[in-house]
Amino acid sequence: MEIVELRADLRMVVDPPGQAYLLRHSGGVLLVDAGRVGTGEAIAAALRGWGLDRDAVTQLVLTHWHADHAGAAAEVAGWPNVRVFAHRADAPVIRGERVGDEPVLTAAERALHAQVSQGLPDPPPSRVDHELDDAEVLTELGAQVVATPGHTPGSIALHLPEARVLFTGDVAAEHDGVVLLGPFNRDRQQAARSFRRLGGLAADVVCFGHGRPLVGAATEALRRAAATDPVPDPLG
Repeated sequence: MEIVELRADLRMVVDPPGQAYLLRHSGGVLLVDAGRVGTGEAIAAALRGWGLDRDAVTQLVLTHWHADHAGAAAEVAGWPNVRVFAHRADAPVIRGERVGDEPVLTAAERALHAQVSQGLPDPPPSRVDHELDDAEVLTELGAQVVATPGHTPGSIALHLPEARVLFTGDVAAEHDGVVLLGPFNRDRQQAARSFRRLGGLAADVVCFGHGRPLVGAATEALRRAAATDPVPDPLG
């Protein structure tokens, strides 16, 4: 487990194979994704580094239902003041009302998927307080929901224009400083179209579901990747 400070108001919790992000603001803390089962304590440790407790988290936004992103959602949902948000297409899976569809893997992805999935527990069902739609705005921070289907039907990115931060979820990933299409997609062509949507979003910090965040010239790196045809996809 590792806690990485990206800015004074932004921290990343790395608990492989997942990671979560905390954005501190005047009304509390926004948590984007919850990592794997058991990551809740690491998130609490990141809060304590700010002198805060679990009750500071007011919003948990899940970018999709996979176990490395929603694994600790049920734990965090039990904290005193948190509301849980997810896209309406993935919310039934997060609640345990149905089983999510498996990704359609390329030959190059199969070994990597088996490696990262080994020992990853299935998340317990979690409540979802609000089901999100594309272009919806979370008023507390002005965070804009960007639907990015393809990785899962209800995958989203979260764009905060005023804070200059973009959380991509798994539609995009970073490897050795290069922005790539995220692997393990249900619909690879749809995911590639979603990836291109991100190129028009301005941000100083781009936070990926997997890989190191880009800080500084983040928008330009993302724009270049989104404009590439085909999109950068080493496992395609």
